[in-house]
Formats: sequence, structure tokens, C-alpha cells
Amino acid sequence: MKEVCIYHIAEQFLFEYYCQPGEYRICEEDHAGELLSKGLSQEKRGGLMGALQSYEKALAFNPVSTQIYFRLISVHFRLGQLEELFSRTKEVYPYLSTKAEMAQYYRWLGYYYLEKYQPELSAALYRYSTLFSKSAQAEEEIRYLEAAMDRKLADDSERELQEKLQKAGIPVTASNVTLALLYRAGQEALQHAKDAAREDETAIAKQWRQQAIDCFSMIYDLTEDAQIKEEMEELT
Repeated sequence: MKEVCIYHIAEQFLFEYYCQPGEYRICEEDHAGELLSKGLSQEKRGGLMGALQSYEKALAFNPVSTQIYFRLISVHFRLGQLEELFSRTKEVYPYLSTKAEMAQYYRWLGYYYLEKYQPELSAALYRYSTLFSKSAQAEEEIRYLEAAMDRKLADDSERELQEKLQKAGIPVTASNVTLALLYRAGQEALQHAKDAAREDETAIAKQWRQQAIDCFSMIYDLTEDAQIKEEMEELT
């Protein structure tokens, strides 16, 4: 039976849908977190290959963790492993659940296409990333590309940017499947909270309630949906 370190209901729903694990057991000890911390320490000491191995082991324990994925991507960047960076960036897409994560996703794709000598697409990706989260790094890369090409590259409208990305086969929003899974996870967490409250298990009810809020907050962050906002306000 597969052992995993997935403790939040949102990640559990994503894991069961996207990874199709069959039966699995949740470890009491957070091995993924331990390996992530070990990898960060190795990075600080310059041990990039060791950090890479630690992050890969951590990902085996939690295959839907965006935090682990982005650490892996960063190390591939530092090691100059362009195709590995690209592969991991594509892999993380279904698990993106905040605007900040979406922005990171587009910035890493922007870097990849910069290195692949596709300045138009690279600039579009960097600019599109700023629609999700402002970034000095993205603006700097755009200025670099425009100086190199001696012309403006990122003055397109949002619709024009989306057309460029879609033409390259790049999604322009978070996955609708992921959003639906997050909503289902939030509803189930809320039901668990109600069940625990009926049993006078106040601490457990509070924990489930917070997980429900987390799920709805992620959806609202990406969609700004009014109904989701109302559901969040009822819980807070």
C-alpha cells in the first residue's frame, strides 16, 4: 500500500483524482516536510544534486505539492537542466490553486521559451504572469527581451496574450477540474466540521472548518466568484 504525507483535504482530493493511487495510507510522520526541509538546507550549502534528490523523494510522498514542485523547478534552473525544468513546470499545472502559483507557472514557462529563442512567446508569458501577480522579475525579463529585439513585445491586451498562449498550447486559466475538486473538498470538510460539532468535538470541528475555508479561499483567489465569497463569509 502506498504511503503518503498528504494532510489537507484539498490535496487529498487532487491526489485521488489526478494520481489514481488506489488504496493508500497517510503517514503519521510528515516525511515530505522533513525531506523538503533537508533539501532547503542542502541548497543553502550549495549541494544542488543532493537537494534535487531530497525534493524528488519528498514529491514521492506528496505528488501534488506545489511547494515541492517549485523547489524542484528552481534547482533544475540552477543546474541548467532546461528540459527537466520544462517537464516539471508542465506537471505542476493541475495542482495550481492560487494566483501566486499561476504567476510562477507562467514565469517559468517564460524563462523556458526565452532559452528556446522564442522571444514573442516568452514576453507574452512574462506579461501574462503579471495579470495574476505583479513581479519585478517579470518586468525585468520583458525589458531585457524588448532591448534585445529593439521593439515592444508585451503591449498586447489580455485577450491578445491569451490567444498567443493558446496557440502554443498553454492554458490561460487554472484547471476547471481542479476548481471543481477544491469545491467538493471544501464541501466535504464543512460536513466533517458539522459532524464533529454535533459530537461536541470542538477542536476537530474547528480544524475541519479551517480546511473548508482554505478550499473556498483558493477558489475565490482564482475566480473572485461572488457565491464563493458568500460561502467564505458565512464561515468566518
